[in-house]
Amino acid sequence: MAPAPADTRSAPRAEHERGRGDAHVPAAGPLRILVCPHELVTGGSQLIAIDLAARLRDRGHVVAVYAPRGPLEERLRERGLTWHPAPRFRGDSLHPAAVARFLRELRAFEPDIVHTYESGPALVAGVAAAALPLRHIESVLSMWVPPHVPDGVPLLVGTVAIARQVAQRSGPVLLMEPPVDTVADAPGDRVAARERLGVDAGAFVVSVVGRLSREHGKARGVIEAIGELDRLGDPAPGVRPVLLVAGAGDEEGAVREAAGRARIDVRMLGDVPDPRDVYDAADVAFGMGASALRALAHARPVIVQGEGGFWRLVEPASAAGFLQHGFFGAGPAGQGLGALVAALAADPDRRRDLGGYGRMLVAERFSAARAVDRLEDLYVSEAAVPAARRPREALRALVRYGRLRAALAAPAAQRAWRRTRGRDV
Repeated sequence: MAPAPADTRSAPRAEHERGRGDAHVPAAGPLRILVCPHELVTGGSQLIAIDLAARLRDRGHVVAVYAPRGPLEERLRERGLTWHPAPRFRGDSLHPAAVARFLRELRAFEPDIVHTYESGPALVAGVAAAALPLRHIESVLSMWVPPHVPDGVPLLVGTVAIARQVAQRSGPVLLMEPPVDTVADAPGDRVAARERLGVDAGAFVVSVVGRLSREHGKARGVIEAIGELDRLGDPAPGVRPVLLVAGAGDEEGAVREAAGRARIDVRMLGDVPDPRDVYDAADVAFGMGASALRALAHARPVIVQGEGGFWRLVEPASAAGFLQHGFFGAGPAGQGLGALVAALAADPDRRRDLGGYGRMLVAERFSAARAVDRLEDLYVSEAAVPAARRPREALRALVRYGRLRAALAAPAAQRAWRRTRGRDV
């Protein structure tokens, strides 16, 4: 295990030296950047936050990560990133003590830019901005932008369709498709990956990496996949199917129960901070969002998982839709997972061709090197604007958050209120 990096919070700002860089630091000089993922459990948004933070640090900026404890602490250590533990960004994240802790973090680190990922940290930063001037950038890489995300600061979203949906917000909306490190995430040795995972070299392997959560039906889709693959059985005579499931979350128990009932070999790997072997071991991968993109970067054929029975193969005929709306979907889209896997299992040449196509698509469209260039430019631009307090925006965000919580607690009453008022939450 690499040693934890030195704490940068108490050091004078002028004492930080410029580090090694993969590009020159802008003329404005190094920035102090506080990066706030919503959790440190393996997932696309969190991995993206860590990767971009490390790249910005390598360009000479002073970067710290403020996030709750989780398995990705090890990844932070490996990347040499300074990490400051935070309380969980959940329903209790707006407790006065939690907001006060975030304010102490801001005063200690004195960031030029605060970059939050997903709605929990964005809301906490928005509330903190009522008391302390700050420059705030928020990324929401989920498939919808919750109404309580502060609307007066730059928002980065992952798809063209979502950018259009939130175009009327008061702050700027910027498209930043989920970046992929195409050097780290590249095709690897399938046989060696299977050996490390204890999977037979001759098995037909289906892999999924992602949060086993209620959100977007992620866990529900994995349970559906277990059922479909169980009904499919052996994809060819004498070929044993294996499903690798890497991830954890609030519905992990339900997925484990489904795996325990299955006749096929389902390997529950838990949270895997570095899932590259899980991708490399696969003959076929499925998933959504950034996880689907990482599987494509490993040159594996990918079936996109969505909500409500959505399964669709990534191929030239479907790519335009995914590039517009994200690697996600809702409702049945034709064939189910079992039929798609059966067709791919019978056609190794097609698997190879689709793997090559997916790798090319990611390399051309989703390069992390290009994404960090754009993010650095945004930081420099925002740092030129004076930090500001935003008490009115904080109040609006809190009201919207309260309405959302009420809707989740009493959905029937909330729907009735919306009908009478003609308004959304």
